[in-house]
Amino acid sequence: MVTQILLRADSHPYLADHEIAGTPVVPMALVLEWFARSAAAWSDCPEPLVLRRISVLRKLTLNGFHTDGDRFTVHRQVTGPDLAITLVDGEGIPHYRTTVTTDNTPEPDEIWAVPIGLRPPSRSDTYDGRVLFHGPAFRAIKRVHGISPSGAVGVVTGTAELGWPGCDWRTDPPAVDGGLQLAVLWAEQVIGAATLPMSIREFRVHQPGPLPGPLRCFVRRRRAESLYAECDIGFVGVDGRPRLELTGVSLIVRPDLGGATT
Repeated sequence: MVTQILLRADSHPYLADHEIAGTPVVPMALVLEWFARSAAAWSDCPEPLVLRRISVLRKLTLNGFHTDGDRFTVHRQVTGPDLAITLVDGEGIPHYRTTVTTDNTPEPDEIWAVPIGLRPPSRSDTYDGRVLFHGPAFRAIKRVHGISPSGAVGVVTGTAELGWPGCDWRTDPPAVDGGLQLAVLWAEQVIGAATLPMSIREFRVHQPGPLPGPLRCFVRRRRAESLYAECDIGFVGVDGRPRLELTGVSLIVRPDLGGATT
């Protein structure tokens, strides 16, 4: 089964607020939404849905965004107990991939504790145009409570407050992007550089659909090196239970900024 996607300014106007060097780029959070929709259409899709081994193979640059648009295709292929999902461009070149399996052993409930040693962020301009380059439609971070080498805590919002059109979301792309942004702010502190997410071990959708409102977002450190950081991200409701979780998020230094930002 395949799903065709056409991205252009009149159909996806919010992508104009996700530009790098003047050209819109599709965020990983939106690809996760497409993959979740594709998986949900599979007759053997497990509940809760878990996307595994999400990898960025190539950046999704929208060179035709303001003209005829850019076409992409989501391919699904069943292999035994697994569903392989790949996003390819108009020339058939793959850009993202993931796997869903029917062998979906439930993970133990995560306890998202406040990381130790939190301090207020070092600067007040969360969206500085450099480390976080996002325009209004992607400014999902409402507050950053604190950041430390062990993690970060903040509050993020989603589609409803940011005015994204549509009501059939399987996830909440701007909120998920906000969690990744908080991880980028954490990585900037621990390795001193602006980063981009390049892979995710698992994306767990405990409660499908958009967030009901602003939610607490936790970043938990796994490891950090000079050019690389890895963390987990959890979106936790007022009941203390996670709605969405991203585990094993790999962040690498952005090559366009030439390394350190401090």
